[in-house]
Amino acid sequence: MNNTEITVLSKPLLKNPIVIEGLPGVGYIGRNVAGYLIDTLQAKKFAELYSYHFPPVAMMDSNKSGKINALKNEFYFYKAKKKEEKDMIILIGDAQSMDPFGHHEIVEKIIEFIKGYSPEIIITLGGFATGKIEKKKQRVFGAAAKESTINKYEKKGIVFKNTNIGQIIGASGLIVLEAEKKNIDAVCLMGETSGMLLSDPKSTENVLEFLAKDLHIKMDMSKIEEKVKETGEVIKKIENLQKKLTSQIMPKEKTNEDSLGYIG
Repeated sequence: MNNTEITVLSKPLLKNPIVIEGLPGVGYIGRNVAGYLIDTLQAKKFAELYSYHFPPVAMMDSNKSGKINALKNEFYFYKAKKKEEKDMIILIGDAQSMDPFGHHEIVEKIIEFIKGYSPEIIITLGGFATGKIEKKKQRVFGAAAKESTINKYEKKGIVFKNTNIGQIIGASGLIVLEAEKKNIDAVCLMGETSGMLLSDPKSTENVLEFLAKDLHIKMDMSKIEEKVKETGEVIKKIENLQKKLTSQIMPKEKTNEDSLGYIG
């Protein structure tokens, strides 16, 4: 049996979709943005990804029915309804891999699957932790493998240069690199956040505002904090369990926090 598998529930006909990835990470910005987009657009689930590299956790149903569910990543699609809109695929998930090999394996599976839809671009989402509370408007940072992509998004207001982003750990960075290997354009967008909050509604809103403008989507921003709170407790449980499991499996190592910049 494969360690990572994608179960296809339906096969939507999409024309060069924009792919948006939002998995758990710093401030859960990517996860929250993806969830808000799915709700706003009423996107439909068409595939699920399961992996042995996810934490060995079965989640109890939130309505206390006694039902349990496996951790998974989910693919949703949205068919453009207006001329200025684009078809979209949104990837959202409960968790990321617990080990380095798993990160690479899962990302390769994701890109292999997405490539079949001839995407126009893949936009990965996350948070950039600064370690301090910003009183001014929080920015949206970017990273990409192609200079042309950097120039394109710089013109749209994304900050690429003169930042102290040292590393991007996890799916958001690896997807961009793997997409580059397959000749798929990709960019990572990171909402500026203190890193002190489990979920950062303001940074989530900043990233959503950019995407709404860039993708010509009309969105009601008034329910962001409510949506963030809904997913916060579940994500916190998963994160705490993953930390405990990781500490048991892997030896503790000292890390240079200043060099990490962004994790997730």
